[in-house]
This record gives sequence, structure tokens and C-alpha cells, in this order.
Amino acid sequence: MRTKDITGQVGEDIAAEYLGAQGHQILERRWRTARGELDLITRDGEQLVAVEVKTRRGTGYGHPFEAVNQVKLARVHRLLLDYCAQMHCLHTPRRVDVVAVLLSSSSAPHAGEHLLRGLEHLKDVH
Repeated sequence: MRTKDITGQVGEDIAAEYLGAQGHQILERRWRTARGELDLITRDGEQLVAVEVKTRRGTGYGHPFEAVNQVKLARVHRLLLDYCAQMHCLHTPRRVDVVAVLLSSSSAPHAGEHLLRGLEHLKDVH
């Protein structure tokens, strides 16, 4: 597996753990369809939440939030609608959140040792 894929997977694991601690129920991880993939789908109270997770090992390529542009957000919103149609929950309130995970650039991606430098959570992103 490529280092960037391992980094992304680690970030999703950290985000899922964080969201669970915040009271979210994790429903799906890496939910895929022919039109794309949602990193996490959770339930937060009455709301269904699609969570886009961006993970970086430092900010040399910018803050993780910078990777989520309007095109990406529109796709995540469409995919959440697809999920709701498939699960017959179109009338359930829903939102899109973005979680940014910053890992230490010195942590070894293959060793299973990942030093968390920071985590930020934006709710209801449009």
C-alpha cells in the first residue's frame, strides 16, 4: 500500500475514534459507489453525517482543509444523497462535516506509530 494511502487510512481511523467519542455512531467506513466514495458516514443525534477526512503529515502542501474545494464538497453532498436514496432515508436530516488530521511528519507510516499533532472538525460545511 502506498504511503499516502496508509496516511489516509490512519487519519480516517483517528477521525472515527474522535467522532465516536463525540457521540457519533459510525455507520459506514469508505462507503463506495460507482460515483465516488465517502470516508465516513455517521449518525449524530437525528442527523446523518457524511464526513470527509483529510490527513497530512505537516503543512508543506497546505492545511488539510484547503484540499476540500467547492467541487469536492458538491460531490460529497451528492454522494450523501445517493446513500440516503439507497438506504431509504431521504427524509432524514443530513449534513456534511470535514475533519482535518495533522500527523507528525516524523512518524513512520509503516511502523504503526503515528503521532497526532492536531485534529479540527468543521460541521455542516456547504
